[in-house]
Amino acid sequence: MADYLFVPQSVLDKWSEQGRIEVDGNVLTILGEQKSFALTSAVRFIKMEAGEDNAGLLAKVKTTDALKQMGAEHYMESVILGESAYQVQQGFLADANALRRAAAASQLQPQKPGSTPAAKPAEVAKPAPNPQGGEEKGDEQDMLEQFLLDNL
Repeated sequence: MADYLFVPQSVLDKWSEQGRIEVDGNVLTILGEQKSFALTSAVRFIKMEAGEDNAGLLAKVKTTDALKQMGAEHYMESVILGESAYQVQQGFLADANALRRAAAASQLQPQKPGSTPAAKPAEVAKPAPNPQGGEEKGDEQDMLEQFLLDNL
């Protein structure tokens, strides 16, 4: 399974209006499940507007930082790379593992004497153990994927 899941901006807007999620900075929390995901601004390449897909970007997702590194120009629903123009869908990459890594890193940092511990990032629930062994299918990314499928 992929490490990230693309969530379109329009979906986040709809969920926010319905009170299903809360977004604080770059953290998305699904309120009914208290699951949190780190968000990174990204676009999904939908179709060609002009030129050819020499870079092989159609049906791919790229972060806005990756677009800058490629030398692409991004404005609203368009990306221009060289002589090629693409229609894109704006959104975010959601990553539950990023929050887990951040929480682990903050717990490993030594505290200065007399200082108060740093606030912990949003808690991310761990998957329940699978009695048959192996990893449980219901990890955070699977649950976000299912939430997307159930609510689109």
